[in-house]
Amino acid sequence: MKSIREITNKYIKGNEIFSRFIKVFSVDVLVRGANFFLIPVFLRLMTPEEYGIYGYLYSFSYTIAGILCFGVFVALIKLYADTVSDKKVQGSMLFTLTISQFALLILSIIIVYIWGIDIDFFSFLNKTNSVGSNQYLAYRNFVFVAAASMVLSGYLTFFLVSSERIRGLQTFNILRLVLTNLMAILVIYFSDGDAVFQRLAVTYSMELILTLFYSIIIYKNFTFKFSKFFLMKTLKIGLPITASSITFAVVNFGDKFFVAKYSGEKGMAIYYLGFLLATIILVIYQSFNFVWNPLFMKEKDLVVLRRKTNRYLWIIALGLGSIGVLIWIGAFVGLKINIIPQDYNQILQILPFLIISQLISAMALLMINYMTYFEKTYIQAFVGIGLSLIGYYLYDFMGERFGVIGISIGIMFLNILMFIFYYFRSQYYINNRLKA
Repeated sequence: MKSIREITNKYIKGNEIFSRFIKVFSVDVLVRGANFFLIPVFLRLMTPEEYGIYGYLYSFSYTIAGILCFGVFVALIKLYADTVSDKKVQGSMLFTLTISQFALLILSIIIVYIWGIDIDFFSFLNKTNSVGSNQYLAYRNFVFVAAASMVLSGYLTFFLVSSERIRGLQTFNILRLVLTNLMAILVIYFSDGDAVFQRLAVTYSMELILTLFYSIIIYKNFTFKFSKFFLMKTLKIGLPITASSITFAVVNFGDKFFVAKYSGEKGMAIYYLGFLLATIILVIYQSFNFVWNPLFMKEKDLVVLRRKTNRYLWIIALGLGSIGVLIWIGAFVGLKINIIPQDYNQILQILPFLIISQLISAMALLMINYMTYFEKTYIQAFVGIGLSLIGYYLYDFMGERFGVIGISIGIMFLNILMFIFYYFRSQYYINNRLKA
């Protein structure tokens, strides 16, 4: 039998992906972990109703950001790998994509804000009295700040990932942790204003300022030549992502809409907390994908790529499944020792479904990488439409009969459907390319 040292040397020390993952994940544990450890702090600083409204507005901002990014960051990952051998061409690509991302973001925010498209969109997604349109107007300006911050920080993050600047990513994440959460806590604690408004405003204003300042690292890599070729490539890859983001709004935001409809603000607070804890699964996967994605896009041997992907599917399923069990145990202990207030006791019932949902979602995201690899991102728009239609009726049916638990089961079912589709679709593309 192989000794432990031999296994360690072969699969850990000698594994490039694992060693890079540890570097990224070690800081992500500090940054993201700190965010999760701060959950009890915000639960004490905010009432369940405030916590639920903040979670609702965060989800809406995230949905808007997913649309306003126009899929540019997805194109960045692909095009960075394609231009790695020519720094001047790569610099032109970076200049083109960065200018395009910034211009599209500013122009779309102006159009959406002046025409009130976001208000109509919010009203469409939220036909309940949970957070009415009039109440939304009080937070509207900083919803846009949050969305802009999410878009630009996401673009910066994917540049750091694509260029494999692990240390830069670590520094950015640490600064973001300190300047957002700490400042938000201090402002909420020492003032008597609206905790939802304060947390939203302080968190994303600070993050936006930091992102703009830190983006000088992208500027240093520019070749100041706008390329129509890279613009067209970006639109080809990115616009279908935008279309899928609009349709996925019903999937990603629709569950919150029906929770608010059938369970109110308190139910929304419980669901948001459960969803936040289950998101630990995706945080860990994201750390892995930050490392895996650039190597994935560079790999030209599809046989090798498929073998590695299938291996990582098993690792994700077993590894993240084990972590999911620990998350549930942590929530149980947190309730017992009153770190988590007893108002959130129902979280133990919905967490298993949300954890499984996020686990399957991580596995689906691994397979979605193939859609970018083969430049078939338009598939995601059609999948989004299908899942949105299913999700709307499924959430309504399950939410009316079983409340928060029913909706948690519904989102799990949708993610299972998504994984099954992308797994077999990616195999179809691989087999066709190998035959050719």
